[in-house]
Amino acid sequence: MKTTTRAAAAGLVAGALLLAGCGSSDSTSSSDTTAAKKTTTTVAAELEITDAWARQSPMGTTAGAVYLTITSPVDDALVGASVPTSVAATTEIHETVAADDSKMSSTTEAMGGDTEMTTTTAMGDSTETTMAEGSESMTMQPVDSIELPAGEAVELKPGGYHIMLLDLVKPLEVGQSIDVTLTFDKAGEKTVTAEVREG
Repeated sequence: MKTTTRAAAAGLVAGALLLAGCGSSDSTSSSDTTAAKKTTTTVAAELEITDAWARQSPMGTTAGAVYLTITSPVDDALVGASVPTSVAATTEIHETVAADDSKMSSTTEAMGGDTEMTTTTAMGDSTETTMAEGSESMTMQPVDSIELPAGEAVELKPGGYHIMLLDLVKPLEVGQSIDVTLTFDKAGEKTVTAEVREG
């Protein structure tokens, strides 16, 4: 009799534990599902760089330029650029402005067509490059950065901001590709490939 009572009691305890275990498991599972439903994934918009290209350079030219369009999801700034030393010795961010005729010209290089490029030295160590197209004279000068307002496409183009390649190892030829590493104040470094085109 005692053995039967003990067996029954053991069976009841085991059954209770089994039910408690199942209940706990169901509760945890339900809790996990609820937590999963509440969790959302936010994908931050990324900085976008499009239409990267470089202008073909005539034989004998030691300077070139890269153009592209940048759209940043947040306020940022382009603060630097570089290309492999197998392409050019120096890479700078430049802007094109009206030339100051008082600057002294030191070197003139033919850019093809009616365009001439002249390297000029102003007061101090700053070096600028002047392009004369017909009767209009424009100067390309280095800048520290280019502001990138959030959501606004900023175009680096001929006659405006551009990436200047100085001391080219050899002239840029149509079909050639150049890896350009851009450095941003917030987004860090991004590398794009610019194709050399006629222009």
